[in-house]
Amino acid sequence: MKSDLEELIEAYELEKAELEKQISEYVEEADYIYAHYHSKALRKINRSLDILKSIQNPFYRSISDEQRKAKNIKRMMVSEEYRKYFDRLGPNFFADQLREGENRISEWQHAVVGQKYDSQEIDNALFDLVEGVVNGFKLYFKSKPDIFAKFTLKGRIIEITLLYDAYPDYYLDYLSVFSYVKEISALGFILEGEQWVYHYHFDQFKDALEIKILLARLIYDVFNYDRRFDSARIIYD
Repeated sequence: MKSDLEELIEAYELEKAELEKQISEYVEEADYIYAHYHSKALRKINRSLDILKSIQNPFYRSISDEQRKAKNIKRMMVSEEYRKYFDRLGPNFFADQLREGENRISEWQHAVVGQKYDSQEIDNALFDLVEGVVNGFKLYFKSKPDIFAKFTLKGRIIEITLLYDAYPDYYLDYLSVFSYVKEISALGFILEGEQWVYHYHFDQFKDALEIKILLARLIYDVFNYDRRFDSARIIYD
């Protein structure tokens, strides 16, 4: 049985393939305006896929970067200009770079031994909130500073507020912690006073997938995932 994440990636892949087909047809017909319009949509889908695949495989971006590097190296290997320059570093320079890259990719691929993206903790917390079992909860993303999203139910709206626990030994300004203004606002958060808030209408709530995707985009697209996120935890009010 496919997970929610696998089904979502599959749906995006199908949409991507259809857009690529349409762009190719428009270019053949010299209809460059529509080709450009569809290319913008394709870029958005590729960004979403990049985020989702990063959730599915924590080494996805590292593998993709290494594969792009290998592609560039192979392009340089057939260029007389580049070959003359890099030959100074040794006759096997390109081959060594490719082999080292392949070894890194192999290590990353074999390091992925299990996935945790289908954990039910967030689902359970959200359903408890919607059903009135709890008044609210905090999802802590990482530490130093302790950034978290506070979930509360206000009428027919699930309100998600980005906050952090200040440390007594140093001062952190709220807006300096959440300085990714463009990225956060692009996710649908609005600045109310000095706090980033997201309003999710209760009538839309069927499952936790959409909110989980929003949280994943915060972690991977805004806060730049690192090992400190491994200690994520939920605290109930």
